[in-house]
Amino acid sequence: MTVFIDADSCPATVRNHVVKLSNEKNIPVIFAANRKFEPENGQIFQMKVCETEKDAADNFIVENSSGAVFSNTGCADDRYGFGKPVIHTPEELVKAGSDVVVTRDLLLAKRLVEKNICAMNDRGTFFTAKNIDRLLKEREEDLQYVAMGLVKHAKGSTYNKKEFADFANSFDKIINLL
Repeated sequence: MTVFIDADSCPATVRNHVVKLSNEKNIPVIFAANRKFEPENGQIFQMKVCETEKDAADNFIVENSSGAVFSNTGCADDRYGFGKPVIHTPEELVKAGSDVVVTRDLLLAKRLVEKNICAMNDRGTFFTAKNIDRLLKEREEDLQYVAMGLVKHAKGSTYNKKEFADFANSFDKIINLL
């Protein structure tokens, strides 16, 4: 397993926590961003500085991260598309070999979910086949409200201790499955 961080918009506290815990467990960490991040206090991670073109870091993460592989042991209805799609939990994905990606980008998260990759944001929310379409719809509605002037877009919102604690709790549980 490898942990990928969509690092351009990821808070430093999250980056540092991921690197610290991953280093303790000998799990590789790769930052993908349009600018370079320097290691602090002996941190070990790989840095992929991507082109400045739109979605370059996202494309790098999608192309280089690995999803979980599940053997098809379902009934014939499942194999031939008559059953409901199987929605795997983040724990199931990691146990089946998925990498972990930390990102705020919902469009990137959708691409990762489609590849059976464990994706989460910096507030501890896991993106799954069950919630990603709803989250994207809510995002689109929010953008429409902003465009109509009904809601002000909260730029520069602060990242608080509770959000970090929620992230750390979720991330630690996933990493400790190994």
